[in-house]
Amino acid sequence: MPTKLSPEMCYLAGIVSKTRQEEKSMVGVTTTIDAMIENFVELALKLGIDSKKIVIEDMDGMRHVYFFHSKIAKEIREITEKETKIFKYKNSYSSSFLAGMYDASGKVRNGKVSISRLTRADELMLQNLGIHTKGSSIMNIKYFFDFIKEHSILMNER
Repeated sequence: MPTKLSPEMCYLAGIVSKTRQEEKSMVGVTTTIDAMIENFVELALKLGIDSKKIVIEDMDGMRHVYFFHSKIAKEIREITEKETKIFKYKNSYSSSFLAGMYDASGKVRNGKVSISRLTRADELMLQNLGIHTKGSSIMNIKYFFDFIKEHSILMNER
């Protein structure tokens, strides 16, 4: 289990759970949203990552921001692997984790909200928190947005 669970670590775990990481010790996100890049960098600095170790690359209209840190990457993997146990209560930890998932791969199209690449564990965790899904679609959108609004960068960008 992580040494200290925090909303910041949970948010990063949510992002990483929906982002393909190229290496085991890599923690990062790919996005076009400047506010997400800024927030990711702030969180990394809060976790003690040296600013010189945070890399921002431009690639095909997207920006990839990441750092390498084996201990943080391991803790994030442990959080994700145990998400149904850790995030079974409505609190800032589960809200942060879901906000990270939504910010990394959430979409709003034609009045419908979805999160790409939901796993069975994600679906179970969401159900336990009272958030109903059908495939990758969120069925009770207002409830979902009310739950994550405090921690989501995407929601605050709209």
